[in-house]
Amino acid sequence: MKPGFRHFNIKLNLLFCLLLLYVFSSAQEEKTVRDLNLWTEVKLEKKIVKGLYLSAGQHLRLFKDFTQVDDYITELELEYKINKNFTLGAAGRYTKNRHYDDIVENDYRYDFYLGYDGKLSPKTKLYYRFKYQKEFYGSGVFDPHLHYYETTFRNRIKIGWELNDNHRFYSSAEIFRLSKKSREPFFDKYRIFIGDDILTGFGEFDLAAGLDHELNTKNPCTCFILKVVYKISL
Repeated sequence: MKPGFRHFNIKLNLLFCLLLLYVFSSAQEEKTVRDLNLWTEVKLEKKIVKGLYLSAGQHLRLFKDFTQVDDYITELELEYKINKNFTLGAAGRYTKNRHYDDIVENDYRYDFYLGYDGKLSPKTKLYYRFKYQKEFYGSGVFDPHLHYYETTFRNRIKIGWELNDNHRFYSSAEIFRLSKKSREPFFDKYRIFIGDDILTGFGEFDLAAGLDHELNTKNPCTCFILKVVYKISL
């Protein structure tokens, strides 16, 4: 079997397994909401000084089986690479968010994160990220006494494998722990992705398929996600 066909077959099998997991997890509860989502982003990144990077991203997300716009997201991010293993970052974003009941609101979020990456082997890397985020719903005023907000702690583990100079396959798993006024902190959802970072002469593409599944709720939503990200380094 040719190497190219073998790697394509591996990716096809992984995608098939992911689809089976989606169907299985969705069938576990009679009232589970199932949906297909498309997440797209165009991202511009600029090196400010050594180790410090500024990026701007514009997201468009579709839901209800790709038939309606879910979110318009504008995001600014500042990232500093402390050394070859550790990274610090901060970001802010605005989201025009449409809910399943078609109510539209303006949401604002800021977050801080600490990242780690290290080699497991010459071609395999381990990534870990802890992120703290706070999101305010329906208002542009960051006042917790006047407006509804939620705080989330996110832990993500990612394994990357370098096939060659152009393709870097990866799988990731992330758990979300949510804190809000109405209840004690709880695990809100998990998210998994299988993807390929593709390096080209005109930018970098991140193509992935994933699952986002809600936890500890009466009618959980399970979303199968197709993700397409295009990044340009200026």
